[in-house]
Amino acid sequence: MATPTPRAIVSSVRAFARRHGILRPGPLVVAVSGGTDSVALALILAELREEFGLVLHLAHFDHRTRPRSAARDAAFVAQLADHVGAPIRVGRAARATKSEDDARRERYAFLRRVAKDLGATAIATGHTLDDQAETVLLHLTRGAGMAGLAGMRPLREGIARPLLGIGRAETTLVCRGAKIRPREDATNRSLAFARNRVRLKVLPELARLNPQVRAALARFADAAAELEDRSRVDASVRAATASEQFVEGGAVDLSALPPEPGSRERILADLWQAASGVPLGARHRAALRALAASSEGTKRVDLPGGRAVREYGTLRFHLRGATRHEDDTLAAAPARLASGTSLVWQGWRLALGVPSDGLPYVGAVDQESASRLAVRGRRTGDRVTGHGKLQDVFVDAKVPTRLRDTWPVVTLDEEVIWIPGLTPAPLTGTVGIAAGPVERTPRAGAAAFTVSSQRGQVASMSEARPRGEKRGRP
Repeated sequence: MATPTPRAIVSSVRAFARRHGILRPGPLVVAVSGGTDSVALALILAELREEFGLVLHLAHFDHRTRPRSAARDAAFVAQLADHVGAPIRVGRAARATKSEDDARRERYAFLRRVAKDLGATAIATGHTLDDQAETVLLHLTRGAGMAGLAGMRPLREGIARPLLGIGRAETTLVCRGAKIRPREDATNRSLAFARNRVRLKVLPELARLNPQVRAALARFADAAAELEDRSRVDASVRAATASEQFVEGGAVDLSALPPEPGSRERILADLWQAASGVPLGARHRAALRALAASSEGTKRVDLPGGRAVREYGTLRFHLRGATRHEDDTLAAAPARLASGTSLVWQGWRLALGVPSDGLPYVGAVDQESASRLAVRGRRTGDRVTGHGKLQDVFVDAKVPTRLRDTWPVVTLDEEVIWIPGLTPAPLTGTVGIAAGPVERTPRAGAAAFTVSSQRGQVASMSEARPRGEKRGRP
């Protein structure tokens, strides 16, 4: 097999990072001991930082177990930081660590402090495919369950491992290509440590049975991770799916899904297949994962057999040829509100001058205005008295796009005075006016029906916007 070039290795790491969504724009803490793997990590991330929008910060920790070489190790990492054009943070244990677990605990505590200070998106470590193989074997010998056999994840609890898809042979080639000679840690050859015994004794013996044993163990870890994820998220999927009949427009609450991009992708692809009967290829799975990565606004993506539509934190599947769901009905014609009566308009009941019968949004108007009220759907350019653009009212309250055309707009001589549930009800007289959904229990995806104040105003999940910020019409 041909030896990969440093450029090919960087490309492999790039693809791995994109597949697992583990590198996000912003500050990134890079843990560098000075050994081969961590040096290669810094060099590779320096190559990728522009396209991923990374701001690298190297971090080095002295465990005080190698007093003769600690200063030289730190100086070497400082030179590497200069080489890749990144600042460096150096930490030191209060006293010499006595075990591998103690060393790891103190090191990660330091790295997390640095990440918090910098507001970093993650901490990148140089764990490789070889480390994954060693971890799986160690967990097997200790009788670990499925979670242990899954080994290390590409991204978990703020720790990113971009090199899990390559081995030490590749990290050595990267260092050699950069003409950098990493620091050697003599303790890596000591058989006093269990991991070293696995690395130096067990794996070489297993390699005689299968030269690709490290890759095989890494694949085993991936399979165990998938099984563990599937069993762990069963309850989450049940909570996330508002209806098991996706053909009829069921919704998925994205906040109930696990945070790992790979797990989310698998679950959503499975849900699509359950709904449509059509399995998704890599391109459509990636598109679905990207769609579900945000909760801002409304977006959609075409899939084989239909499309997926995300409205803020809710995802819906719409299948080609399926019966139109009641939420997708077209807006009804305008209707006059007559005093002393109530009417049902697009799934809402509005009452004027009669008991509200528990309708959640209640106000009052004067006698003269009561004779000039009407209800209709939104129109381009609508403005709400005292509240600005109607479009902005919907956006700030995070009302899903599919509900906006059927949301009642109460007008006085064509001037919009009230959006039930979104703006305070008028309080200008003695004739009672009330409104509310016919079904008091909010439908899946209609969280905007939640009452948030005594006036029945809908809770807005949006953050405050700076004045003048551009808003796009959905």
